[in-house]
Amino acid sequence: MVKRICIWFAVVSALLGVVPARGAEDVFVPGRTAYLAGQFTNAARFFQGELRRAPSAEAWHNFGDAAWQAGHPGEAVLAWQRALWLNPYQTNAAASLRFVDGLGQFSELSLTWTEKYSTWLPVNLWAGLAAASLWLAVALVLLPVVFRWRKSVWPQLLAAVALGTFVLTLPALAGIHGRTKLAVIREANVPLRQTPTQTAQVRSRFAAGELVRCRSVRGKYYFVRTANDETGWVAQDQLWFIAEDELPPWPAVVVPPGSSKIN
Repeated sequence: MVKRICIWFAVVSALLGVVPARGAEDVFVPGRTAYLAGQFTNAARFFQGELRRAPSAEAWHNFGDAAWQAGHPGEAVLAWQRALWLNPYQTNAAASLRFVDGLGQFSELSLTWTEKYSTWLPVNLWAGLAAASLWLAVALVLLPVVFRWRKSVWPQLLAAVALGTFVLTLPALAGIHGRTKLAVIREANVPLRQTPTQTAQVRSRFAAGELVRCRSVRGKYYFVRTANDETGWVAQDQLWFIAEDELPPWPAVVVPPGSSKIN
């Protein structure tokens, strides 16, 4: 029952703006044209332009597909993760991540139950639902007293429903907080060091796009836990957090010889 309600809210959030606006096609068309022409670097650059203008789950997914085809697995996995961060029902991004997991390059990082629960709705919708339900419960309890309204069972019943809804959002908010500590390894062969120094012993090396959980920070290093429960230190400039909106660097658009632009 709870999950059905969450799916209903996800549909409402899509109608309210989780999905990209129709104007996004202005950038998606040249990006898709470049993608179909095999110009994946250019396609990714076009999709990145849309992300600068109006970040959306669809734009992140398109950028991830182009980045993967261009040979940038770290940027691709990051993009698909961010697509699901904005809209957990972005099925194309989820399918792309399942494809990467099936390649067996690295193990899948396990999520806690609260983190899994938080993926039932977009993160912004959880926050809005928590705030709205809490204030509604407070208003339904206080307003009848302040204005001396005649006692009725309906305000009390609605207050109980609102308060119950707020309680249901608390595990999701805890899960969202946990997921903000998940990060993607930028490049292949990034070292996992035993101590937070450049000369420290290397315990293992990562594959590009591997997901880690950051526990703490010291200087220019994060203490992380891998999917295999291995711990160590990784340089900060080798990680992208999935909850942030920083765009990965990307080469400029390359104009093919003999053509002025991609239409």
